[in-house]
Amino acid sequence: MANKKKRNPTEETLTGIITPVEWDNYQVIEVALSATDDELYLIENGDKFLDLVQTCIQATGRVTRDRKIIRTIRIKRFNIIEDF
Repeated sequence: MANKKKRNPTEETLTGIITPVEWDNYQVIEVALSATDDELYLIENGDKFLDLVQTCIQATGRVTRDRKIIRTIRIKRFNIIEDF
């Protein structure tokens, strides 16, 4: 029987701020997108966004939600929003 924990991912565009969610000795090692829909999306390819902490972006990518309300996004493309 297939594992059905995760729903099929959909491509969505979200706007929000890159926020740190995990540190190692004061260094940010994992980030999330705190989106304008009041949800937090862990960024699967977050290593590419570590230098953008506290930056507002519009991101398009594959969004996955599981039954425990964990949301993730794998960002394919993004734009920095200067005046948010």
